[in-house]
Amino acid sequence: MRQCTTILLAKRAECRVKDLALKNIHFLFANATVSFKHIMSTYPGPLMLVSILCPDPHVKKKHHKRRVVQKPLVDSILDSLAPGGKVFIRSDVLEVAVDMRNLFDERRDLLQHVDSIDMTISCCVGGWPSKNPMEIRTEREIDAEFKGAKIYRRWYQKKLV
Repeated sequence: MRQCTTILLAKRAECRVKDLALKNIHFLFANATVSFKHIMSTYPGPLMLVSILCPDPHVKKKHHKRRVVQKPLVDSILDSLAPGGKVFIRSDVLEVAVDMRNLFDERRDLLQHVDSIDMTISCCVGGWPSKNPMEIRTEREIDAEFKGAKIYRRWYQKKLV
């Protein structure tokens, strides 16, 4: 049932893009943890933005291995991301946000925090931007904020080297 729901979300998003006559946005259903590198090997242009928005938290310790953001995915993203390209991560679960942040922070050789580049992106306690720099909220973010949850966000930019 969950897989069908996810596929329907991707199809619904494709319909919205088509209605808006946007030609450079595409959605697909895949397990990014294992498929990202292969998918990107067929991508024809420079990858400029990757956003990981409220991934399934897999809260139980025995299920942490199922979390989307793991070292192999981070490495694949950085291999595919163009110099100057950005990565935006967001979660409403602090533990998940911290895990994602730690994995991307480990790659300071290739990444820098956007808030250190763009001073208009202010951070609050803990280094999490208090405002959504993309100014687009997902349904999950809207629902979580409505319920009083905090949203943890982080921007990265690949160094120009």
